[in-house]
Amino acid sequence: MKGIGKRTTIAFLSIVALLSVSGVISLFELSNLSYDTDAILSANTRDIGVARDLLRSAHDHSRAMIDVVVFDNESARESCNKALSELDSHIALLRDKASAVVQGSLDTLSIYSGELRHLADSYSSTERVVIDSLTVELRKIDGRKWYKERYQPAHNRLVEQVERYITLSHSELAPRAAQLSKNAYRSVAPVLISLLVMIAIVLMFYYFVYIYMVKPVLLINRSLSDYLSFKLPYKPKANMVDEIKELNDNIENLINISKSNKKQGGDAI
Repeated sequence: MKGIGKRTTIAFLSIVALLSVSGVISLFELSNLSYDTDAILSANTRDIGVARDLLRSAHDHSRAMIDVVVFDNESARESCNKALSELDSHIALLRDKASAVVQGSLDTLSIYSGELRHLADSYSSTERVVIDSLTVELRKIDGRKWYKERYQPAHNRLVEQVERYITLSHSELAPRAAQLSKNAYRSVAPVLISLLVMIAIVLMFYYFVYIYMVKPVLLINRSLSDYLSFKLPYKPKANMVDEIKELNDNIENLINISKSNKKQGGDAI
């Protein structure tokens, strides 16, 4: 294969190759983008679930303590222990996948959980009050006051620490979100670059096809029509290469042969 056929084939194959390469790159980047998006969404969903579980356990413990200290329901202590066990279990599960930065927040959360456990275990509805060196009196504790002054501040610290943990965990997603934005640009960039390059190639291809194929063919056809109709000299003025030039030369040879044959026929008469 040579000449126009070869150049046309190379031109179209180049466009196909460019589109194929850009498509493969875009698919690869889109795959990375999809993976990062799934990871971020999974982490965000996990954080929401963790916050819900931690806050639910803290709320359950608070409600159970109200039953114990306000309504003197000692059977609710089992619910207190169960809520704290669930809370500690959630914290332990978080440690397996937590980074070094988040580990510190979980340590503080464990301390506040232990503080609630100590308060719950040490609470008694009565307290020993020393009247003098010989007299000790048992007095009933005001459960509402104890809850408000002793328990509620510790519970609030636990809830605030859960919120700090969620904030810290989300802050670790910020770099991944920024990388996600970069990956989005990287996945789109090859397509845009390929589009611009393809437009340039198509325009160049159109120019060369028109200059070296379409225009010469039009001029050859016009010059040949003028020769056949008006016996004007066959001289198309165009830049011709490869098979187009061979076609023009062959037409000139046919015209010259035709003229030679007619001249010989006239001389014979």
